[in-house]
Amino acid sequence: MTSLQLNYDQIATEYNQRYPSAQQWERGQALLKLAGEQKAVSVLEVGSGTGYWLTLLSQTTPSVFGMDYSLGMLQQAQKQPAPLMLSRGTAVQLPYQNASFDMLYCVDAIHHFVDHQAFIKEAHRVLKPGGVLAVIGHDPHEEGVSAWYIYTYFDGVYETDKKRYPAGVAVMQWMNEQGFKNISSETVERILNIHDGRKVLDDPFLKHSATSQLALLSDEAYQAGMEKIHLALEQAEAREEAIQFRSEIPVKMFLGYKP
Repeated sequence: MTSLQLNYDQIATEYNQRYPSAQQWERGQALLKLAGEQKAVSVLEVGSGTGYWLTLLSQTTPSVFGMDYSLGMLQQAQKQPAPLMLSRGTAVQLPYQNASFDMLYCVDAIHHFVDHQAFIKEAHRVLKPGGVLAVIGHDPHEEGVSAWYIYTYFDGVYETDKKRYPAGVAVMQWMNEQGFKNISSETVERILNIHDGRKVLDDPFLKHSATSQLALLSDEAYQAGMEKIHLALEQAEAREEAIQFRSEIPVKMFLGYKP
């Protein structure tokens, strides 16, 4: 059984395990490129979490702002080496003045906001004229374009994600309704991780607290999914057959510019 709301304070200290140093994140490069194209001086991340992406963007400007609702996440972000300007708040009532930022973005976060449309309205308000909004994440509503073994082995996770995540077409429609121009979408990263056999058990994304998809599960539901994985491994080994666990997920970036 799954919930739709997650208390990030409970997993803040372990959250960065999802960012192994060996992994190259193309979405980060897309953000750096966008900031350079915009010549962005003031940058805001909504749902900034532990400050991972903000620290990356501090290469381009010292004026990097982060906002998150979780005090635990903000405490972790304060430990980053970059001088981050952090605030607590909600995505539907951003604690900033009108026309404050050259660039505003969220990464893997919009599905946590209680009102997606209200967030986009607020983003338009706090952006300067000519500023850009970037929404980055995957879209579980796109049938047949991704495969994630988490969806296969943990009951209810895929259905919950479809409830939490807005469809990409809806995000672009809301941008248009709020007055954004030059709206576009592109795939900025293709996550491809293939785990052979028992190597899947070393996948950092398989830990209960590593992703919201699994962290939302009760202990019993999480253990049931892990038992399915172990059973699949045992059955494949008994047949002397190879088994793979695939994570093949396109990550989209939706852009809109404030006139």
